Amino acid sequence: MTTFLHELGGISLFFSQVVRTAIRTRGNMNRIHGQIVDVTWRSLSTVVFAGIFVGAILVLQFSQILNRYDASVLLGGLNTSAIVREVGPLLISFLLAGKIGAYTAAELGTMRITEQIDAVQCLGTNPIQYLVVPRFVGIVVSSLILLVIGLVVSILGSMVVAAALCDVNPLQFAQSVPRYIDGWTVAGGLFKSFVFGTIVATVSCFKGYTASGGARGVGRAVTMAAVYTNLFMVLSDFATSAILEWVQSMVMSITGGAT
Repeated sequence: MTTFLHELGGISLFFSQVVRTAIRTRGNMNRIHGQIVDVTWRSLSTVVFAGIFVGAILVLQFSQILNRYDASVLLGGLNTSAIVREVGPLLISFLLAGKIGAYTAAELGTMRITEQIDAVQCLGTNPIQYLVVPRFVGIVVSSLILLVIGLVVSILGSMVVAAALCDVNPLQFAQSVPRYIDGWTVAGGLFKSFVFGTIVATVSCFKGYTASGGARGVGRAVTMAAVYTNLFMVLSDFATSAILEWVQSMVMSITGGAT
């Protein structure tokens, strides 16, 4: 427990340092843009492939339940709502954690044990500004881009599977979506994706930046980055769901039921 709290404190301090550096930094856009393109391109094929099958799986599961109550007309809305609210943000963040998060932790960890980070600092350059901020911003922004792509692919894949295997007309599938999806739902999905992407970026950069102990230390940093990232995302998923529900109820009470 003490080790966990120590790590949590270190991650929090590192996050605040990165944010302060990012706010004060100028002229870093080329490196940030390069990281956004790199992270998005590395993860695009995985997100598209996973999105298709996640949408298909949800359609099959919801279809079995709705057919029992002769409510297949609701399949499109329920399936899309589940993808946008929960499955999409969480799935894409897990993919980022396993692919980009581990890669970033290993990359920065290798730089640390080979003293490249120390060399950058000796040259008078802030390593947080030069090495960490571009990777941090790249992961966060890419998570939002990949979320939009993943959601579109999942919904289209769901529609195709629903028409092919569940005898649900694509038009009927699409017509039920607005009943369950509104601006608040989309905003909640984007907010969750931003939070999860921030967790992936912070933990992976922190564990890589603070790695020690040679090659074994880099491997340990990558493993712990994956463990802490998944743990924090599960906890934050519960917290963000509760916060969004509370905010929505407050808005509805103030506006008289209209969000």
